[in-house]
Amino acid sequence: MYSYKAHTVDDLIKPAKKIVSLINDHSIFTFKGDMGSGKTTLIGVVCKLLETEPASSPTYAIINSYKSTKIGDVFHFDCYRLNNQNEAIESGLDEIIYSGSPCFIEWADKIQNLLPNKFVEVKIEPHNTYRTITITL
Repeated sequence: MYSYKAHTVDDLIKPAKKIVSLINDHSIFTFKGDMGSGKTTLIGVVCKLLETEPASSPTYAIINSYKSTKIGDVFHFDCYRLNNQNEAIESGLDEIIYSGSPCFIEWADKIQNLLPNKFVEVKIEPHNTYRTITITL
């Protein structure tokens, strides 16, 4: 387990670098945290390190794909609007998860049964003046 304190967006670089370093051994990264906790912001920093186009929230599209100059395709899911796992399957999300490409998944608890056994959990907890970011393998 790795734990970080982030007072500013610049403080997200260390946990983002850790996430990038894990991509060779892991392709699925779940991001847990309340609405507005910084999940999309952290994913944006990770994508910047991977040299993709700027990441944006896929809340309405559910799935965004980015091209990384370093590793190829990167996928960003926001499962918040999914009502059930069938909607995830209909959107092709399950196939992408098992494609081997890095997948960053917000609100993954909504598709828990579709996830492989091996994934990295990134938990963001906001406090008054900072956020705690915990990465668990």
